[in-house]
Amino acid sequence: MTTRILRAPPVVGMVALKLQTAYQRILGALDTFVEAKVRNAVPERELRRAQREINRYRRLMYADHRLPETRAPAGH
Repeated sequence: MTTRILRAPPVVGMVALKLQTAYQRILGALDTFVEAKVRNAVPERELRRAQREINRYRRLMYADHRLPETRAPAGH
């Protein structure tokens, strides 16, 4: 019986390592899947429209103040 106990941990360790590897692969695949879904969650035209509205409301709120330049310098 002592021999079985001494031999069990390496086998259990190998099984645990394989399960951990499989678990990491599943998590990696899930991350990739979710990342792809989130990347295209909102169409580009909707993002541009929302940004235009934000800028318009910002201009209305601060009509008496000049907004700082937020565009990148020409040449970049």
